[in-house]
Amino acid sequence: MDTRATDDKPASLSVIVVSDYAAGEEKSWEDLRRAFRAWVNQEGMPAEEFMLVESSRFKGQIPSDVSEMVPNMRILYIDADSSYELKNLAAEAATGDWLAIVDADCIPQRSWLRVLRAAMAEHPDVAAVSAKTMYPGRSRMERVLGLLSRSYLDPGRRGPTRFISGNAACFRREVYCRHPLPVGFGAFASRIQSEAFLRDGATLLFDPELVVVHDFEGWPMERDIRRNHGYSTVITRLRDDRLPYSRLVRAGVIAIPFIVGGKTLDSVRDCLRCYRQYNVKTYELPLALALTVVTHLLEIPGMLAAYRNQTMGATAYR
Repeated sequence: MDTRATDDKPASLSVIVVSDYAAGEEKSWEDLRRAFRAWVNQEGMPAEEFMLVESSRFKGQIPSDVSEMVPNMRILYIDADSSYELKNLAAEAATGDWLAIVDADCIPQRSWLRVLRAAMAEHPDVAAVSAKTMYPGRSRMERVLGLLSRSYLDPGRRGPTRFISGNAACFRREVYCRHPLPVGFGAFASRIQSEAFLRDGATLLFDPELVVVHDFEGWPMERDIRRNHGYSTVITRLRDDRLPYSRLVRAGVIAIPFIVGGKTLDSVRDCLRCYRQYNVKTYELPLALALTVVTHLLEIPGMLAAYRNQTMGATAYR
């Protein structure tokens, strides 16, 4: 079914908020409080549907002040726990033509919904519109790590991209439901979905005015992110040979230096292309370029776990 708007009926929008980090802890409830304050103060027309999706094991645990912050919010409890399962089942249950799926630890700028609706109207045929993700920027290191972690899908301007933001993006519902997020490959395996979109001839759009500020908890969080990235880089290509560089990854553990080297080169290009947009100063570029090596070396334990057919182990992501 084609869910694009008709001449007499504008496209409807569902906002789906999911906690993918530290779920069920006090941090996750505080993340929701901060996010919901931003959602209720949005400019322009509100979303036709606003949904919080959570695992049924947390039913009855959401603080009452959180559940009552957004008028007419629908809380959907699902018998699943991974963030990808929650997002997929929420997408099936949603009523909107477009689905804005945003992680709970991402705070949308006040103009977010207004900018998103403009992008939807101007580009009704795209499959997904990705937001620009930034860290709060309270320190030089935080700004640099935000650049390294979040600029991979940023072409440096509004335009097509090969990737979809894993923490804040809007999808045409019909396309998302045809190619849901892959389950069982870890919390950072969305490349399988974006490549499926591209194989269908879909266009993925990046809009730099669609900004969310992602919470940042320092190096422990960065190490967790990188280990998950390493795991998903390998496990997805071992299971799906259609992904880029799957032949290299399938060579085995011997491929790890080449994987790390390739990722480092990509990050260097991302830094040089986007550092100004992420508030990194020119004199801070040497630090950013040096950290491209460090951050990708932190992915090796996750890569090894995938090659050994082990689970990710302890992680705050689900």
